[in-house]
Amino acid sequence: MMTILYIKALHVIFMVSWFAGLFFLGRMLIYIKDAEKNNEERVKKHSSQAAKRVWYIITLPSMLLTVGLGLTLAYHLGAYREGWFHFKMLLVIFFIMYNLYLARLRKKFIRNEKTPSSWKLRLINEVPFIFLIAIIFTVYLKNLFSGIWALLVLGLIIAFAILLTFFARKKKGNQTTSDSP
Repeated sequence: MMTILYIKALHVIFMVSWFAGLFFLGRMLIYIKDAEKNNEERVKKHSSQAAKRVWYIITLPSMLLTVGLGLTLAYHLGAYREGWFHFKMLLVIFFIMYNLYLARLRKKFIRNEKTPSSWKLRLINEVPFIFLIAIIFTVYLKNLFSGIWALLVLGLIIAFAILLTFFARKKKGNQTTSDSP
């Protein structure tokens, strides 16, 4: 029983590291994009190196350890027989796909290929938060519908935030055109 508690603790520690790495990696991609826009080659190079280190030293190892420890826990606790666990695994699979997308974006920056705008990268950087909420609600409440409700509420909040941003930009654009002679 004590071994399971250590595995749980390590699973949570590496999960936190995984998410921290992803938030930081997303921020580095935004810095790279802004540096490209402002022709700041030194900042771009530094941010690219930082993004590489974050991916290979923090994010990728933490992802692998989190998944490995999680599967070990699922086996020993029999969680794989429960519906909430299947939903969690679906979320984890989509989250891993998101990770691979960020890794691909990082490589696109290195090859100077077309990448999303800074504003889109800022939105993309919020994705881990959505997964974090849905996975935590699903796991700690051990209820399939808790995770789904968390996703729905979060989706409404995000939609509202995007609408506010859209209207603020539209209002700013209207003020600029009305100020011109």
